[in-house]
Amino acid sequence: MDRMLALVIERPVAAGAGAVGMLCLAAYPMFRARRTLLMAYLGNNLAFAAHYALLGHGTAMAMNMVMGVQTVVAIGLERRQGLRWLYYALMPLLIGAMAATWQGRPSLLAGTATALSTLGRLQCNETALRVLLLASAHVWSAHDLLVGSLPGFVADISCIVTGAWMLLLHLRASGANVWNQAPVPARVKK
Repeated sequence: MDRMLALVIERPVAAGAGAVGMLCLAAYPMFRARRTLLMAYLGNNLAFAAHYALLGHGTAMAMNMVMGVQTVVAIGLERRQGLRWLYYALMPLLIGAMAATWQGRPSLLAGTATALSTLGRLQCNETALRVLLLASAHVWSAHDLLVGSLPGFVADISCIVTGAWMLLLHLRASGANVWNQAPVPARVKK
């Protein structure tokens, strides 16, 4: 934690970009519509690309830049399914960017988190979208602990909490039996 706080003080511009990303990442799960959810996620991608670039973490910066482009494409997928080919075409770019900026475990974590969110944004099913983005936040939190990004870590924890809560609300609203309990039988009047 001391290392995280020291980086905030030493690099305030990076911390500011991370704070913007943190707000976007914490807020995106609260949006109910897929389009607005993805717009907030785009703000997160761009702000964290700047944050990681200013901290010198090339893989995380590159992953967020490519994810930003993918998010723009994903927003259009509902109206134009033909954009899927463009979304898929960007996937090798993620692998190439990870290889070109390789920094060991931080790169592996950033790449894994990106793969999960990439698959998530491809989903038109809101439940699958939310589950994969939530899984991605767990991996990003490990990355941010490793590289010392306080805004990233706080954003990840906020995203995990709000994402899990909104997923439960979504599942309950859709009629899914979230709690795996048998239905309570109705009382019969005599």
